[in-house]
Amino acid sequence: MNGKSTKQLKSQRGIAMMVALLALLLLAAIGMGLMFMADTENSVNNNYRDSQKAYFAARAGAEQARLLMASDVNIKGKAFGLDGKMPSSVLNTGMIYLMNPTSGEAIDPTTGGVANPTLASNPYMDDQLCWEKYTGIVLTSGTGPCGSNNQAGQLLLTNSSFTSATMPAPGSNGADALAFKWVRIANKQNFMGPLSQKVSTASTAGQQVCWDGSQEIVIPPGSTCQGQTPALMPVWELTSLAVTPKFGQNPGSRRMVQMEVAFKPPLVPPAPISTEAPVVLQGSFVLNAYDFCSCTCVPQKNGPTTCGGPGCVNSAHAIFTENTVSQIGNSGQTITSFGTDPTGDASLQNQNPWPANLNINTLINQYKVGASPPPFLNQCTGIANPLGIPPSYKNCGTQTNQVFGTYPSSLSLTPPVEPVNYTGGVTEYIPGSVKLTAGANGGGILIVDGDLEINGGLNWYGLILVRGKVSFTGGAGPAVNLYGALLAGQDVTATDQAQLDGDKFGGSINFNYDVCALKNLNQGSPPQLLATHEIMY
Repeated sequence: MNGKSTKQLKSQRGIAMMVALLALLLLAAIGMGLMFMADTENSVNNNYRDSQKAYFAARAGAEQARLLMASDVNIKGKAFGLDGKMPSSVLNTGMIYLMNPTSGEAIDPTTGGVANPTLASNPYMDDQLCWEKYTGIVLTSGTGPCGSNNQAGQLLLTNSSFTSATMPAPGSNGADALAFKWVRIANKQNFMGPLSQKVSTASTAGQQVCWDGSQEIVIPPGSTCQGQTPALMPVWELTSLAVTPKFGQNPGSRRMVQMEVAFKPPLVPPAPISTEAPVVLQGSFVLNAYDFCSCTCVPQKNGPTTCGGPGCVNSAHAIFTENTVSQIGNSGQTITSFGTDPTGDASLQNQNPWPANLNINTLINQYKVGASPPPFLNQCTGIANPLGIPPSYKNCGTQTNQVFGTYPSSLSLTPPVEPVNYTGGVTEYIPGSVKLTAGANGGGILIVDGDLEINGGLNWYGLILVRGKVSFTGGAGPAVNLYGALLAGQDVTATDQAQLDGDKFGGSINFNYDVCALKNLNQGSPPQLLATHEIMY
């Protein structure tokens, strides 16, 4: 080998090591990149998991509050106590916060008196109030976390401006408490929330919103939902905040959910019998239009029963009908403040147009949602065509000794006593015509999507809602058969066939108008969920 080749080879010494080092450096960079990507993906997954945990915890908080508004007498009473009171930090009214601490931690939705609060210093602060713009919440003097632009806005300064309580929730105040921290209950004001586009105009912005069973309605300032005619229900905004704890490099998540909820308005017909069809009375019936809940009635040996007392509600008539009332015989007894003749002033006849809030089809469709099916549901046969001429309904046969819910035992006393905190009512839906015999009983709402025939007695506390004809006959005995009211519809051909399609009441029936029985309907059920959304900003 000549010297030139040897010199050239010597000049290439170490090239393999450099290539190996470069390859190792490249592989190390790729490995580091893969590790970084895997770590980033883990962080993204952890953040997403934490965010989902916070979201569903916020949903759980709102749902828990909704359930408690039906089952917890204290919370329900406070919620109804908000009716007519919009949030005000001056009057210290209008809002309820239900707290859910973990291991005794302090939760404060207010600024705590800090002039320039931040979510870093108080992640539990209620910054959603900045966007709801309640006119009674004063403006903070400094800046505050009011969404993404950090504008000055409405924040609660101290906890003197609301009512708070620890929420009865699974694990509350323990180490395993759910991640939601508080739920705020407040009245909905107009132009606030996802259903606001259905409510009036900009001139009524800030006024309280109520629920009539099918849509939201704005009421005048200074009034209440329950004071309207007919009575409405408050629409409450349930705002729930969830904050998950920090863990390692994970900063935790903060999510907020809002729900609009309302109870169904009480359905209080204007008489113990309200029907679109003609009414035929016969036999030794008793129709008492004095409110059993507020009036005291005393039978007289040689005269009609007298009713009255302080606060007695006596504004109801015996019958409210779109057609006419006729009577066969004269052995019945009608007790009203308008006289004793059911075919005369004691009844309101030819009520046309029929009140929209008593629309039978609308009411049946509303109340049958979530109703319990009758135990004899599989016995109903046929095809329903209620708009046919003549109308047809499913046939649910003859049912004996049926029990729907619980009939109040206090009404069986001598004298009968209005039940207190009655919770035994149900909503029972019968999808066709039915004949009930041998003393059916219960309480709540009995919905008959067809014709109803009762023979042999009935004991019911609440509302009976019937689409078609009603026939009440047979020996019912002296006891009151219905505390509440009956509301019936009219067949398409009822006007032309009064005797065939009209409602017939006889056989010793005894109906007593009872406003408390009607207002207690659905009291055991949670308020209806009208809308829900996550608050994003």
